[in-house]
Amino acid sequence: MERDAASKRTAVLILVIVSFVALIDGIDGSIANIALPTLAADMSTDTGTISWVTVTYFMMITGSILLFARIANNGNIKRVLIAGLIIFTVSSFVCGISDRLSMLLIARSFQGLGAGMMIGTAPMLCVQHLPPERLALGFGMITMGSSLGYASGPAIGGFIIDMLSWHWVFLINIPIALIILPLMVHAVPKDVPDRKTHLDLKGAVLFMLMTVLGMYALQRSAYAGETAPTMIAAVLSVAFLAAFIATELRSRTPLINLRVFRNNRFSAVFLAFLLVNLSYMGMLYLIPFYLDINMGLSPTVSGLYLLVPSVVTLISVVPLSRMADSRKRRRAFGLLASAMLLIACIIWAVFSPALATVPLMIAFVFMGLTWAACGGAMAGRIVDNTTEESKEMGSSLMILALYIACAVGTSLYAMIFTMYTGSGGIDFPDLPPTTFLNGFVFTWIVSAVLCALAFVLSYVVREGRQVPPEIRAVETSCGSGADD
Repeated sequence: MERDAASKRTAVLILVIVSFVALIDGIDGSIANIALPTLAADMSTDTGTISWVTVTYFMMITGSILLFARIANNGNIKRVLIAGLIIFTVSSFVCGISDRLSMLLIARSFQGLGAGMMIGTAPMLCVQHLPPERLALGFGMITMGSSLGYASGPAIGGFIIDMLSWHWVFLINIPIALIILPLMVHAVPKDVPDRKTHLDLKGAVLFMLMTVLGMYALQRSAYAGETAPTMIAAVLSVAFLAAFIATELRSRTPLINLRVFRNNRFSAVFLAFLLVNLSYMGMLYLIPFYLDINMGLSPTVSGLYLLVPSVVTLISVVPLSRMADSRKRRRAFGLLASAMLLIACIIWAVFSPALATVPLMIAFVFMGLTWAACGGAMAGRIVDNTTEESKEMGSSLMILALYIACAVGTSLYAMIFTMYTGSGGIDFPDLPPTTFLNGFVFTWIVSAVLCALAFVLSYVVREGRQVPPEIRAVETSCGSGADD
């Protein structure tokens, strides 16, 4: 009886831990966006450069999440989880006391690294230390924590900026971390290292270098006078990409099984999912500037506006996902997600700030419904179009696509906006509202094109067809390679 009671207490504490981990990741994924206009003004920089506050965070998560998931799976869950929380907390403190942009970006990079360690480990904690009957609950708590964090981040951030300062947007993580750390030390079972599984460290390093240099080249390509470093970064990124592909195709235990992309159906639905999320995250980067410059809203009011799509997502994601599952019509909901975000782009591009209140609310609702349909039905289509042997890799790539979209979406939209307006190097307070509005509208036109492409890709992959046998054979042939 005592052992059963102890096991139940441990399970409850693990559920609390994974919920808090997902919560702080969700908050930090959205709270910084509402602070970008204030940060740009305080740091005397332009709208493109300040986007690195968001890009660096998601870039480090993207480059590290799969590696730390593998390390944790080798019997190092507690070590990785605690180390990640410590790195995240210390770097949050450094973010909060930063007095220059370079210091903030370095700290934000380490914050993303710590978040990647925790996010990659949390699902493994559920799989290995929760009883089977509570596994679904564990994953549900991760989803709920992330959703609540992402939904509340803009409102919390806006209130903090108005009442205190932008520094507390980062410092707020410290009391949350101080609650979680003792729970981790006490409740997470002791690690039993298992070194039998090979870690693709070479692939992880190449993937990280490719990601960092690629993001730099994409974002800085709009700035005059930076052609040489941008070209060098782009060439190196492509070289590391080629080396990464060669390494993964030879490895018996690759970081990413690239053979799944030989399945055209999988590639199409994966790209559609990536494009919708990329467009959505790019919108969340630019909208706070629009609310500040063109509508004159305070950070608190802007945060409440940005709360709308997240609340709509929270309310609608479960019923929409159940409808897609029960009616076996995930393709229809994938088309719906692309179409609704396309309509939202058109609304943002067409309506002037003076008339934007009602259309703005409609656009926010469409954005929330898009996120709900995308996170359920479109994500499900990625797994649907893999073989049984590759479903775990399909789900990992789906999570990776979310963070790639966060980093690339912000970088891409910053580049498009800066290139069109020529605002690189112009401090945010000196940017004329008409110049911003012109770049804002043009960026939405590009975004609408991306959403239309996602619609076409979702349309061409029909529902219910099986993965071809020849593709199944290719996907399961990963073990024929040899590791270096």
